[in-house]
Amino acid sequence: MTLPPNEYSRPSNWQDFERLSIALLSAAYETRMRRWGSAGQRKNGVDAWAKAADGRVIALRIEGRTERYGQALAPADIDVALAEAASFPHPVDEFIVLSAGPDDAGVQAHTAALTARRKTAGQSSVVVWGWPTICTHIGQQPKVRNVFYGHEVQSSPKRKLALLAAAFLIVAGGAGSLFLGKNAIDASKATPPNAAANVGNIAANLEELTGTYRQCQALLDKNVFTFTHELAETCRDPAASQLAALSKKVDRQKSGFDAQVQAELARLLAIFHEDVREAVALTSVAHAFDTAVVQSMKDGCAPGAANQRNSPAVKQAGAAAVTAQLRYYYLLKDFVIPEMAVATEILQLHASGAPSPEKMKAAAGRMEQLLTERTAYAPRETRWPFTASSAKHETTRDAAPGAEQQSDTREEALWRGVLAQSSTQSLRGRSKDIDALIACGALKEDARALAQPGS
Repeated sequence: MTLPPNEYSRPSNWQDFERLSIALLSAAYETRMRRWGSAGQRKNGVDAWAKAADGRVIALRIEGRTERYGQALAPADIDVALAEAASFPHPVDEFIVLSAGPDDAGVQAHTAALTARRKTAGQSSVVVWGWPTICTHIGQQPKVRNVFYGHEVQSSPKRKLALLAAAFLIVAGGAGSLFLGKNAIDASKATPPNAAANVGNIAANLEELTGTYRQCQALLDKNVFTFTHELAETCRDPAASQLAALSKKVDRQKSGFDAQVQAELARLLAIFHEDVREAVALTSVAHAFDTAVVQSMKDGCAPGAANQRNSPAVKQAGAAAVTAQLRYYYLLKDFVIPEMAVATEILQLHASGAPSPEKMKAAAGRMEQLLTERTAYAPRETRWPFTASSAKHETTRDAAPGAEQQSDTREEALWRGVLAQSSTQSLRGRSKDIDALIACGALKEDARALAQPGS
């Protein structure tokens, strides 16, 4: 049994966080992460590292050893981390920064841009795992979960109720109406100059972000399975970039809002950051499947080795990824996109300069209902996840595939279709893996085209 994402207790100190991080990454990469330097003392900007079975070098930087433990990172922190890690003596393929603080859309956008530039220059990728992302990975590693959180999993029903209640109060901003009570309506009658124009400007950015989520839903809708590069290009990266821009705009213009609007924007941004975190976690699960596929192809390079792409481990990774995509599809369709529409409506009401109390109350009620239902949403378990994904545009989130579709034969056929696609799709953007597979004869020279973005 696993806890829902972000429901694992954060370690109370950096030392325990370091131990958890090293254990988690060791399990995720199926290798032993080794401390670089003495315990608790960073060397060359790196806390731990390992060489994976496929030859990739992974370096970890575990933030928060000072009084900043648990605080959010900023883009400048990533720049400092990379500058310090430049002296690390081994050529790094993946540089992972772990933080006990929250995920941040601005940091995600910054690292995505850095990775694009660094890959072009033959340098490592850069990834940041905030605590919510780390929780998602904990849920995927049973051994780590049982060692560090076995007691919490056993007591999860009671704990879940407490956490959901706390989360609801945080998002809601306290008891009463979710966003707009009488005080908010009264305050809107005395707003600073240009407040309506500023709020309207924010609403326009929100519509752009909504458009990205619609494109992401359309992508998931047309595919039984969506691979990492598509999720990154259509869902994760644009959403992170647009939310970072929106957050900066809110920060720059906050002096032009009254206190109540500032509070509402802060609550809305908290929801939007969770939406982006979901996209980051979704892409991470797909990446784990791609990595499993590529590793199975490399395993087949050994003399006399059989093709392992249809191994139980690869299929399990594929099932986990498609299940996550199915969940995210309904999350977008039933919650995220409707929430964005209500948030836009709330801001547009403020931008009108004289919002109707009745309309304000109705919008607040719709948002409250959406968030309540979203908090309670738990995907239906199924033994046919690929079948369920193929029929998602015809069903609701709580419905199972029709009886005529529920068969192991259909499920296997859909899985084999995904597996066939993975021979190219899982390789996109992975130049070193492609080089290794060409060298062993598993791929032809023209496969190098897969390493290019948009190929």
